[in-house]
Amino acid sequence: MIDNPGIYKISMEEYKADPCIEPSLSRSIIKTLLFESPAQAKYDHPRLKDYEEIEDEEIEDVKKFDIGTAAHSLILEGKDIIEIIDPQDFPGAKGGIPKGFTTAEMKKERDRVRTQGKIPLLPKQNQRVQRMVLAAEKQIALCPELGIKNLRAEGESELTYIWKEGNTWLKTRPDWKSKDRKTTIDYKTTATSADPAQFTRRLIDGGYDIQESLYRRGGKAIDEVNTKYVFVVQETRPPYLCSFISLPPQWQEIGKQKVDYGIFLWEQCMASGIWPGYPNQVCYPDCPPWAMSQWELIAERIGL
Repeated sequence: MIDNPGIYKISMEEYKADPCIEPSLSRSIIKTLLFESPAQAKYDHPRLKDYEEIEDEEIEDVKKFDIGTAAHSLILEGKDIIEIIDPQDFPGAKGGIPKGFTTAEMKKERDRVRTQGKIPLLPKQNQRVQRMVLAAEKQIALCPELGIKNLRAEGESELTYIWKEGNTWLKTRPDWKSKDRKTTIDYKTTATSADPAQFTRRLIDGGYDIQESLYRRGGKAIDEVNTKYVFVVQETRPPYLCSFISLPPQWQEIGKQKVDYGIFLWEQCMASGIWPGYPNQVCYPDCPPWAMSQWELIAERIGL
């Protein structure tokens, strides 16, 4: 267990299991505390849940984030975690190129690859990842505000920052940090649009303003520098366009307030041992203005 604030090079599995001497806070747990419930946050935390639910859903043939994860590893670390599964190597798949792992033999091979910590991809999916990586590297090099020509030569990836504020341990894992620690990059992929105006909704829903605040706080606590934080968002469809997004000061302040309140709630729950869920009473939510307007138009049209 880690009992000293600092920068650590640990695996993602160790990070997710929470390596701190005491249960620590991360973006996902703060987001759950604020927008779901402390009870859900307690269950989601790897060190606090009382029991493990039995999963009964089948494993997807092609995991939703496999392509993004593979591209992430290649771009930031130069690490190839892909293993290609070619349908032509499986007798039951010959005569056509399936879009997924369609035979029992292919599914067995897919599962074997995943148990080894690699990502199974079909040949066409691998081609897409390779093209994404080339496209991202070119576009990052062309962004003057970043001033980065080679990610792997000019910085480090997957560093874990651990620090303490008051009685609370916090942790975060920046995708990439420049060697002078003044620039932080978070690489995201999207199957829709990377246009900054359209990606805003995902920033909010994902709690990425919370993440941005944690990156800044961790950088200040450990590196003693103010870091510039930029999202590099790439589309997973050709021509694999990237956008570069940084939160303005007003949004940064909102993220800071969310983290502050998350720490407050966390310390209350940890001290009391009480992790409330939803109110034990009948609630009467307000009807949203858009729903009222929608019905008023319909009512007017039908003469009510």
